Amino acid sequence: MNFNYFIDHYKQYLNCPILELELLSRLKELNIVKGTYVLNPGDICKYVYYVKSGFFRVFKGDGFDEETIDFAAPGHLATAIPNFLIQQSQREGIVCEENARVLRISHSDWLALENLSPKFINLGKLILQAYLQQVNTQKNLYRTSNASQKYQYLTQHYKGIARIVSQKNIASYLGITAPTLSNLLKTMLKKPKG
Repeated sequence: MNFNYFIDHYKQYLNCPILELELLSRLKELNIVKGTYVLNPGDICKYVYYVKSGFFRVFKGDGFDEETIDFAAPGHLATAIPNFLIQQSQREGIVCEENARVLRISHSDWLALENLSPKFINLGKLILQAYLQQVNTQKNLYRTSNASQKYQYLTQHYKGIARIVSQKNIASYLGITAPTLSNLLKTMLKKPKG
């Protein structure tokens, strides 16, 4: 979910130093090491992470089998939105794929901000609208594109993903097997550009 505008947008939208200070006082800056799970499958998602640097992978899993469902790069929010909103355990997990620096806000702090001012309710609504637009765009793309087009979209949308995330997890996201992705990449390398 790309929310590069998030930090700038909240400043414009809130347009109130007191509300801005309330938000900033609830954000916690953290360094997260590659391989750290910030959400384990079956846990309740208590946080939203604004990714300043690094890379995260969101997946569904049961401990034996994982399906990659999203990624979060710098300027994105890393969270399991449905899990975060309803505060019930789900099968989503989030793992740090590259050392990261994030701003974290908890569900309880976000609710406190919403109680403080309706502007935070509207800001949350804008974030949710952007998320739903992204989900709809990706749904249409994945419904109408072949594996090669999906991979090209992924590598354009997430610069450097091929060196950060394993082929197995990229293939899972694309809905193909790792050997199929390997063959696809070989074919793409052989094609003349132009």
